[in-house]
Amino acid sequence: MDLHRYAGLVDQLAAEYTLGVLRGGSRRRFETISQHDPAIRLAVETWRLRLTAMTELGAPVTPPPEIWPSIERRLNLVNARRDAAAARPVAPVAAPARPVARPKPNWFENLSFWRGWSIAATAIAAIALVVSIRELSTVAPVPAPVPAPQVAQEPRIGYVATLADDKSNARMLVTWDDRTSEVTVRRLSGSSDPSDKSMQLWGLPKQGHPVSLGVLPVGGTARFKAASVNAYPILAVSVEPVGGSPNPNGPTGPVVYTGKVIPAA
Repeated sequence: MDLHRYAGLVDQLAAEYTLGVLRGGSRRRFETISQHDPAIRLAVETWRLRLTAMTELGAPVTPPPEIWPSIERRLNLVNARRDAAAARPVAPVAAPARPVARPKPNWFENLSFWRGWSIAATAIAAIALVVSIRELSTVAPVPAPVPAPQVAQEPRIGYVATLADDKSNARMLVTWDDRTSEVTVRRLSGSSDPSDKSMQLWGLPKQGHPVSLGVLPVGGTARFKAASVNAYPILAVSVEPVGGSPNPNGPTGPVVYTGKVIPAA
């Protein structure tokens, strides 16, 4: 079954699959088809990014107090706990012990003696502590610890675009981090760089000429700054001479990939 024949069907199924409401045979068939269709896998990944952002922004919700008793009743935990308590042997109650007469303590066991001794020992320890502090103050100062390197912040994906060829085959995935204004272009299976040419990413505004967002390096993942990528509803990739299009107002070579820019959340 070609899911791409029906407008919006792939996106709808990807949303239901990510939310977990697509079940049974429909879920298994969707998983089988997605193994051979990169566009479907990208649609699922896009929905996963959207839902991840929603869970991070949502306020925590405390479950009602009756939830746990309801779970216990469904799993029959109350009866199981009662049966376990009934089967547990009860230890016999021991008779109270008769008081034993204790001999009069000698000086070694005298509380007053040890109380006075503890006061004297505390005073000696305090004096030793003061002397130690004075000795340490004359020692060379210990250098301050070197602060640990700061951990890079996790990217915050604001916009996503799947760029496909004229046969609707997904070739590139473009994400934009709205915290750092960094665009990341990832090549997918089937994407190849032409020899002796450059591939250039363009933003197509609603009005005006295309705007160059950068020349893509050969192979691998590309990253560069583009503070206004959300201003372009559509992105496109063209094949240009080495170094990029000689025309600043648009591509001069064929446009091979296009895709819509959509919010990730």
